[in-house]
Amino acid sequence: MTAVRSRRRRGTGHELRDVVVRVATDLLAEVGDVGALTMRAIATRAGVTPPSVYRHFPDKESLVATVVAERFDEFAGMLRAAVASGGDQPLSALAAMARAYVRFGLAQPGHYRVLFSATNAGPSGLGLPDDVEHPGAASFRILVETVSACLHEAGDLPASALPLATELWASLHGIVDLRITKPELPWPDPDVLVGAALAAVRAAAAGPLPHPSPTRSELP
Repeated sequence: MTAVRSRRRRGTGHELRDVVVRVATDLLAEVGDVGALTMRAIATRAGVTPPSVYRHFPDKESLVATVVAERFDEFAGMLRAAVASGGDQPLSALAAMARAYVRFGLAQPGHYRVLFSATNAGPSGLGLPDDVEHPGAASFRILVETVSACLHEAGDLPASALPLATELWASLHGIVDLRITKPELPWPDPDVLVGAALAAVRAAAAGPLPHPSPTRSELP
């Protein structure tokens, strides 16, 4: 006699919506590509019929957009809390945020993959209009603003914050992504790597860089 998998009781509409979003998050973390995700697979994993999923989300695009937005909201909230925990010293706040970033990625590799590694999860993949920013923009702004606060204390130009923040983000992402994909390597302690990643910002925050001496042709 063939066993038949029982369907999940729908419960309240809000409860089912949360289940669908959680299941879609887990599946996207597994397949790593929005294009490979199907509403039928999400319904099967959730233990409901596809029409039950469509009652909450008219199409896959809207569901994935919700998944990415909610995960980035959580991520940005975590970054803000870390910055606040660093106190009034901008460098301490930045260090706390960087450590929290790495801890989050290593503790929740699936969610991290959804945020930063899933294919086709950019603005076009989420169906975002040109005048609507990607859900990840808020978390990047937190990073830029925190770096900018460090440079402001040193009297440096705010324009210096963007390249330094981008470099720091690339370093933190590399720490997380490489440790996830190459766990067999003899990695140093994450906090040691974070300290090294912060070196450029600390150097810039130590004081404004001296202006280069004028060339002979620039002299009056």
